[in-house]
Amino acid sequence: MAATQILMQPALEAVEGHAEHADARLEIHDASRLEWAVSLPLPERGRSEYAIELDLEIPAHVLAAHSPWDHLQELARLDGPGDSTPSIATADGVRRFAVASAAKIARAHEGFRRHVRLAVSPFGTGRREDHGAALRSWIGVATRELDDARRKLPEAPASADVAREARLADEFLSTRYLELLAGAERSLEAVPDGIEPVEDAIADALADEIAHRRDAGYPEAEPDSPKGLERYLDRASQLKKHFQEVLFLDAERFAVSERLYHFVAAIVALVASTWAFVWQVFLSRGKSVSAQLSSLVILCLLAGLVYAVKDRMKEIGRTWFAHNVHRFYAQRIARYRAPHKICPEHDVIVRARESFLREDEARPDPLAPEGGTTLPVTTLRYRQQGTLVASKPLRDAGTSRIKHVFRYDLSPMFARLDDATKPVPVFDSRVRRVRFAHAPRCYRVPVRLVVRHDGEVAFEERGALVVHKQGLERIELD
Repeated sequence: MAATQILMQPALEAVEGHAEHADARLEIHDASRLEWAVSLPLPERGRSEYAIELDLEIPAHVLAAHSPWDHLQELARLDGPGDSTPSIATADGVRRFAVASAAKIARAHEGFRRHVRLAVSPFGTGRREDHGAALRSWIGVATRELDDARRKLPEAPASADVAREARLADEFLSTRYLELLAGAERSLEAVPDGIEPVEDAIADALADEIAHRRDAGYPEAEPDSPKGLERYLDRASQLKKHFQEVLFLDAERFAVSERLYHFVAAIVALVASTWAFVWQVFLSRGKSVSAQLSSLVILCLLAGLVYAVKDRMKEIGRTWFAHNVHRFYAQRIARYRAPHKICPEHDVIVRARESFLREDEARPDPLAPEGGTTLPVTTLRYRQQGTLVASKPLRDAGTSRIKHVFRYDLSPMFARLDDATKPVPVFDSRVRRVRFAHAPRCYRVPVRLVVRHDGEVAFEERGALVVHKQGLERIELD
């Protein structure tokens, strides 16, 4: 047992430290969207600074022209209450209680995943039996959190709206628990030959939960029924949105170029009009100037040219500002306010400046980098610099973190990729003939995520996004 506690210590420290340090995750959300999620601690007082940077290097010939902002989805929410237990006297209180319990289950899931990485690490220590006991303990932690929540939910008032919310909360926690068990089973695939006691513990917990759902009459994920599976997924999605709605921040966003458009247009028009006025005075100085002009036609042409240049100066000035505003400040400003139900003053707790740039660059040919040959790439650079503001109402509610979730749609590049599989000629020694094997045709897109908190690098991840014609396949982290 002592060995088990020692083995669990790194994962426990990582999960407990989650409340004090910035954390991030880079993964594939679905077949077309890349997701990066950043969780940041709110300062206890005053303010703190943070920065989020994401780089994607895509071959120039496969990325169609598009606006990066049109394909970016951004959400911001409270990262779940801490260890405090919200009151369940009202329907809103039940929802917050359910979200708090789900956050605790999620922390157990993260602990399980971290410990699996420890178990398969070449630098890891400990016996296989000790790792198995530690992993079973994480399943036990999640089960106890679920049981504790289910013991408290019946204590809610018997009013119709609160009772209905309590039943939905039980179903919501059930779906989160099932996701934990499924994720734990998937994580164990990285362990050679598996760990049978852990797999048995997951199977027992899964059987008990399925029995509870059947007794409660919740929708089941029937493997032989496509409609049943569709209904289960839709129900799980609705429950997640229903309960997490209490955490989402109210966002206010505007483009800097749009907000300053009229001001910049006025400045440029002033410069252009001054230039035109000077030329008008010069062309109308008197007979001495007119005498130098061969005809009235030339005078008219010069006057028309002056006005044409004036208009072009205004248009070029406005366009230049719109394309270069990020160099002076940012492309977009975002403010996030705390939910009314938690913070009646509706305080702004996050202020951020965002830019999303598309830059054409050249990279050395990987086959012969010293030969001077280069390959054109298009780099997508997302940057967010923000300020977190302390909030006493959020602290009193037990919430101490803000979570930013970004999802970027890469589908514009899929149409220009080669087929997902390509026939490759191989020699069959048995029949001494050439046959064709269908090989996957994948592209690797370098990706880099960096998170800075109070001037220090809190998280950095590099890897390659594996992409093919049908969509995103996986991420291979360095």
